[in-house]
Amino acid sequence: MYKIDYRALGNQVYTLVKHMILVGELEPGQKLVQDELAERLGVSRTPLLSALSKLEKEMLVKNVARRGMFVRRFNAEEVAQVYEVRLRLEPYATRQAARARNDAAAEEIVQRARDYAALADQPNPDMREADYEFHMCIMRASGNDLVFNIGSSYNIIAVANTLGLMKTPEESAREHTAIAEAILARDEIWAMRHMFHHIDQARRKVLAKVEALTAEATETAER
Repeated sequence: MYKIDYRALGNQVYTLVKHMILVGELEPGQKLVQDELAERLGVSRTPLLSALSKLEKEMLVKNVARRGMFVRRFNAEEVAQVYEVRLRLEPYATRQAARARNDAAAEEIVQRARDYAALADQPNPDMREADYEFHMCIMRASGNDLVFNIGSSYNIIAVANTLGLMKTPEESAREHTAIAEAILARDEIWAMRHMFHHIDQARRKVLAKVEALTAEATETAER
């Protein structure tokens, strides 16, 4: 008698749905019609429900009473808070990646930076997945599973809820290269500083957006 390992299948569905949120196939605020999504993925509702439960814990989807499950939408202020967490998490992970002295991992990070730069040279590139993979490669190289898991969700939240990246692809490519080269050189301090600058610049752009939206709302209220 054969038995289906629904836990393994649920993990596969979890990975697929998470990727769909990352690349914009499932957009913030979109309702997840479970029968349709299960059919689209070619699975039953059992592994899908397992996947959605896990994604809900990671704040990527939200169950609204009597309305159903939705891709979670974050407002600009909440996204700014996500960047505050990333500003503390990712420089630490980058320093740990440089400290690990794992040549194979460092070379993979350099290659991810090169892949990003090559994609940035193309017309109208979609950089979301390449950006995510670069950052996750560093999280993985830190050797800290908790850092990787938290970083994975927070990176997706930031990308999915800001309609892409906060900088030009060329600007991010330069910063990625600087981070990767510092890790390869095992320069913990500069690796950490480059990542701090990289995240902080994006955070400042989000904060500027928050301030602009607040000013606009205040102006509208005063009319």
